Amino acid sequence: MERNLAFNELAIKNGDKEGKTNITSTGTTIVASVFKDGVIVGADARSTMGNLVSVKNAIKLHRITDLIYAAGAGCKADLEKVTAMMETEMELFELNNEGRKARVMMAGRRLRQYLFQYQGYVSAYLLVCGVDATGAYLFEVSASGGGFLKPFSADGSGCLCAIAELENGFKPDMTEDECRKLVCKAVEAGMHGDDMSGNAYNIAIFTKNGKKMEGPFVPAFSKRSELDGKYIFEPGTTTVLKTKEIQKDVEPCGNFVTPMET
Repeated sequence: MERNLAFNELAIKNGDKEGKTNITSTGTTIVASVFKDGVIVGADARSTMGNLVSVKNAIKLHRITDLIYAAGAGCKADLEKVTAMMETEMELFELNNEGRKARVMMAGRRLRQYLFQYQGYVSAYLLVCGVDATGAYLFEVSASGGGFLKPFSADGSGCLCAIAELENGFKPDMTEDECRKLVCKAVEAGMHGDDMSGNAYNIAIFTKNGKKMEGPFVPAFSKRSELDGKYIFEPGTTTVLKTKEIQKDVEPCGNFVTPMET
């Protein structure tokens, strides 16, 4: 409470009479769900900066190990740095333990421990998904350091529409095809109901046999509609009333290269 009051006082002092701080939205829709033999995660491809669409083909599925990925929502710079740091840490663990593979819960716990130190100032909201020797897992990590093991989850500015589809369609022990359709439907719902999410989406499927990366998929509502009119005019369409030619003498450029003294 004291911190919020201090922010308001600072805003008023700087000329904002209402004491409101400007917030930049970094919209995203990320979705994940487990099924009988693995886990599937998906994310849209639109990266925004306020009301500006900065990137239309962003990859929001970040590698931690070959069988562990994290879908990220929040600040792009924070997400890239945090996941790259975790990728290095997991690789060092495997090298120091004679090739023993890192586990999903290990990556999730280390992310929690790191983010908790910054109390939300590192804007990284993650869905850590993957398969290890003990099974398939989905571990949700918040920017404040909270962590939850879930059967399905969604995050980002489009999560409300996405979570509605997940709650309606999820069932235990789904097949891979059923889970894939559910995740795609949830991501598309988030994209359709959120201006900050869109353009296309990618998914990753993890099983004990490996991973499959699919996409980008472009929903029908994200495709550009064809223009009915013809807006490219051919030469001669506009009547030329008069022409005027001006000739100028241009002196040729000389050689300005100065030879190097030897």
